[in-house]
Amino acid sequence: MKRTFFILFTFLSTHVLLSQEKAVNAIDTSSFSSEIGKVIAENSELFPNNSQLSIALIDGENTNYIGIIRKNDSLQNIVNKEAVFEVGSNTKVFTSLLLSQQIQAGNLQLNDKLVDLLPFTLDTSPEKTKEISLLMLANHSSGLPRLPQNIFPLLEKNMTNPYKEYTVAMLQDYLKSEITLENEPSKVSSYSNLGAGLLGYLLTEKTKKTYEELLQEQILKPLGMHNTSTLLSKIDRSQLVVGLQPNGTETSNWDFTDALVGAGGIKSSVVDMEKFIRKNFEDDIVYNLPQQPTINVNNSVQVGLGWHIITKEGKTVLFHNGGTGGYLSCMIIDKKNKKAALLLSNVSAFSPQGPKIDNLCFSLIELL
Repeated sequence: MKRTFFILFTFLSTHVLLSQEKAVNAIDTSSFSSEIGKVIAENSELFPNNSQLSIALIDGENTNYIGIIRKNDSLQNIVNKEAVFEVGSNTKVFTSLLLSQQIQAGNLQLNDKLVDLLPFTLDTSPEKTKEISLLMLANHSSGLPRLPQNIFPLLEKNMTNPYKEYTVAMLQDYLKSEITLENEPSKVSSYSNLGAGLLGYLLTEKTKKTYEELLQEQILKPLGMHNTSTLLSKIDRSQLVVGLQPNGTETSNWDFTDALVGAGGIKSSVVDMEKFIRKNFEDDIVYNLPQQPTINVNNSVQVGLGWHIITKEGKTVLFHNGGTGGYLSCMIIDKKNKKAALLLSNVSAFSPQGPKIDNLCFSLIELL
C-alpha cells in the first residue's frame, strides 16, 4: 500500500541521521503491557534526541495515554497528552467530514462537478476536467496531480515552510490556465494533495467562510477539541512540540492559506484527537458517509471519503497518516470493536526512520 504522507515527493532529498545510536530503553511500562513497551522501543530506538511520541490507545471505554521522549540516547516517559503536533494529511479526513456535513444539509451532492462550483470558467482546461466531481476530489480519483505545477517555485524558495505563500489567487490561476490531468477522472485512486486542498477551497467558496471557521463550527467546537486549529496563532506555544529535521535539529512549522489547508493544515493533541476518534465510533450519518468504500486500490485497500479502508484476515480498519517537515502521525480505527491506535510525533516526514511510525501504530492496534 502506498504511504500517504503529506510530503513533497518531487523535492524529497536524502537525509542522513547524525550520531545515530540505538536508544537505551528506560521506559516505565507499569501503566501498559511489556509487549507495548517492547514495540515502542523497537520502533523508536533510532529516532534523534528530542523526538517525542504522544500515543492514545483506545479499547472500548478505556483510553491509555503514553508519552515517550528520546533524551541523551535514552527512551523515557513524558506526560505529553496535551501537547500539540502537526497532523499533516490526517486533515483530509476532516475535510471530507466538512463535505459530508454540507451533503447532509442539502447544500451539496457527491456528484456535483468542480466546474459548476468554481466562481470562474475553465475554458482552457482539458475536456475531461469537466467530469471531476466532489467525490473524486475526496477519494483521490480526480486524475489531478499530487501538487499544482505553479507551487514548485515556492517549494524551491522555502522548503522549510513550503505552503505559506501559496495563495487562493495562485490556485485560481493554476485552475484557469495550467491545470493538467495525470489520469482519467474516476478510473484510479491516485493520491493528490491538490485534490484534497481544492475540495477544502470549494467548501469555503460554497459557504463563504474560511476553512478554519468551518472546522471550528462544524467539528472542533461540538467535540470540545479546544487545542486544535489550522492557525498557529490559536495554539498555545507552551504546548506546541517543536518539529525536528531528520538529523534532530529544529525546523519550522508549516503554514497554509485556504488554497491547500484542507490537505494538511491541522495541529492537534492526542487528547483532542481521541475525542474525534470516539465520534467516528458512533452511528452518526455525517461521520458514517466518509467511512463507506467508494473505490478500490487493491484487494485489501479501498478509499472512502478521505479514509483508507484496509481489510486483512477478515478485519477492517479505517486508516490515515500524515507528515510534514517536522512531524509524522498515524491513526487507525477498528470501529466494529471500538478500538483505535493514535500516534502523534515530531519525527520528520523526510526521515529514513519515518516508516516506523506507521509500523508502530499498526503493531499497537494489534496488541489491543
